[in-house]
Amino acid sequence: MKTTKTFLQITFVGILLAITAGCSTQQTWSYHANSYPAATVNTEKKIAVLPFEDARTNKNVNLALLGLLPIIPCGWENLETPEGVSMHINSGIWVNFKPTEDFPKAVADDLKSTGLFSDAYFSYQRAGSDYAVQGKIISTRYNGYMITYCLGVYGVYLWVIGLPAASTQNQLSVDMSLVNSATDQTLFSKTYTATPRKDISWIYYIKSDFKYSEMLAEVNKQFCQDIEPIILKGGLGTNAVSMINKP
Repeated sequence: MKTTKTFLQITFVGILLAITAGCSTQQTWSYHANSYPAATVNTEKKIAVLPFEDARTNKNVNLALLGLLPIIPCGWENLETPEGVSMHINSGIWVNFKPTEDFPKAVADDLKSTGLFSDAYFSYQRAGSDYAVQGKIISTRYNGYMITYCLGVYGVYLWVIGLPAASTQNQLSVDMSLVNSATDQTLFSKTYTATPRKDISWIYYIKSDFKYSEMLAEVNKQFCQDIEPIILKGGLGTNAVSMINKP
């Protein structure tokens, strides 16, 4: 009996160490632009992408440790600005992640990849550019749950036999506009919402809970495809009014 108890205690400590190691894993922002078909025309125009406005609610609820209490089925995090907390359900601090600058820099990389422009770049001002992209971050909502099955700290034993340990979800919504830099005319504007990334993690397979890069790549591709006909028409915006805020 004593041997069994000792084994369970060692197992329990091992699990907690594994959880701690997993949660301390840092996540770093890294973006890879989409690939696009070769452009039939290079407009020889310059496009500047300005820093994005942050329209998110500055509210983070972190009750992850509540799941360690008996009768509570899980601990949870509901984060509107997830980069503002140091610990997440499946990871630790997120370093080098500043959405108001990282997102527009990523947009510039995609615009450059289209081959439509002589230059596409991130800038704090649109002087010297033919077009400008203005953006607003609507949501980067993070939802995470550490599942303990109403057993408190002893819920980790259920993880060992294969029950899920955590559930996480990332959401992303941004508004982007194409503007004529000379006239300040808005040629196109639309709010984009990426497909949410939701994952279940097991103690043996803890998945990444930092999916904003791949979600932004989805949004950026849609934006580049949407503005291509406007750019090829010389930025006249002939169909821009009907496209504004089109789902």
